Amino acid sequence: MALVFKSHIDLGGLQLQKAVIHPLSSDPQNASEGQIYWNTGDDKLYVYNGSVWLDVTGDVRSISAGTGIAVSDGSGGDATVSLSHLGLENLTAISAENADGIFFYDASGASSAYLYPDATTGITIVGTALKLASIPNTSLANSTFQVVGGNGLTGGASATSLGSSSTLAVGAGTGISVGADAVSVKGASALSDDTIVMWDDTNGQFVNTVITQNATTNVVTIDDDLIVSGDLTVQGSLTSIETTNTAIKDNVIVLNSGETGAGITSVTSGIEIDRGSAGNKTFVYHETNGQWELSGQLKISDIPSVSSGVGAFLIQNDDTNDAGEVKKMPLADVRDALGVSNMTVTLEPSTGTQATGAVWVTKSGNTYTVEHQMGTKFVMCEVYDSTDFTSVMVEIKRSSDNAVQVIFAGAVTDGDYYLSLQATRFQSHGDDGNIQGGGGGQIGG
Repeated sequence: MALVFKSHIDLGGLQLQKAVIHPLSSDPQNASEGQIYWNTGDDKLYVYNGSVWLDVTGDVRSISAGTGIAVSDGSGGDATVSLSHLGLENLTAISAENADGIFFYDASGASSAYLYPDATTGITIVGTALKLASIPNTSLANSTFQVVGGNGLTGGASATSLGSSSTLAVGAGTGISVGADAVSVKGASALSDDTIVMWDDTNGQFVNTVITQNATTNVVTIDDDLIVSGDLTVQGSLTSIETTNTAIKDNVIVLNSGETGAGITSVTSGIEIDRGSAGNKTFVYHETNGQWELSGQLKISDIPSVSSGVGAFLIQNDDTNDAGEVKKMPLADVRDALGVSNMTVTLEPSTGTQATGAVWVTKSGNTYTVEHQMGTKFVMCEVYDSTDFTSVMVEIKRSSDNAVQVIFAGAVTDGDYYLSLQATRFQSHGDDGNIQGGGGGQIGG
């Protein structure tokens, strides 16, 4: 039967013999500080410090300081062990140790040893630092190097010991200069900024040309003659030629080139002369009326003379019935040669848009008005059938210097009749009774 004591037991210095510490398989619950028990699971003695159970089992009785070890409070209870330099200087088992040696354990020899860096290996100890020293070239696997000159370089091509040098030379080719520390284009010092260069084969170098480009405006300037052996195409909006004399070998100059429509898009095409502060003069072709026009007077200085003693024109007649004929005639006959004083028109209304000065036919009822542009009422008129060319009697009225009216008595069909017109020269009698040409042979006075 277990006895339960309600108070402390004081043995009074007597021994507790054959006592067994309370054996338990786990920590007892609701333990008091200082309580002990024997753990039957791990066979260890535990004491409760008020918070946790501490394992107090062990056979260490005391701790003594040794070489490289310092101990405080080692006679019992807690002990503090401090490691210093481990007393390596007292390892007498290894002999012949020298300064700057590194102590290590040689696993292959199962013993400790010292490592002594040798300058010949390229490793030294400076103070407490392990450093790489000068490694002898002979200690390297490759103690030489070889440099081979490529394109434009000469020299090398042989083994060179480490620590030595090998020199490669730059070959001075055509157009290249080689200085002490530079390779440059031959003649570069004489080249100008923003100037196109060309090759001087005689001196083997580049030289300036007369072609420059403004770095700001990008305008290209050629300060000498320019010959273009191929085609020249200018695609800008303005071509300005500032020469004193311009010679063009082409005998036909094409204006408005590239037009693809039925007619040109501009109103006029031709030549305009800049006269400074005076008004400009033009020689242009008007697309609207199909005529060449001069803005000033036309003067022909060299007119061949004819038997009448009056100046004459040379006129190329391109009529299909008189092709290629060259005519000489007095000035009074110029109007006839131009075809405006002799004409035949079909009596039918003209179509399209009337151009200034063009021959034109209109119809009102049974009356045709023919604008012949001859500038005179002295015209001979004849109407005839367009089928059998029989003359027809109609009323002719010369309504103006440039028009006549053909009046039929009844209804008339367009295209059934022709009207032939011929301008005549007006003559007057002089005081001596002779017929004289009025106004120097003018047509229509």
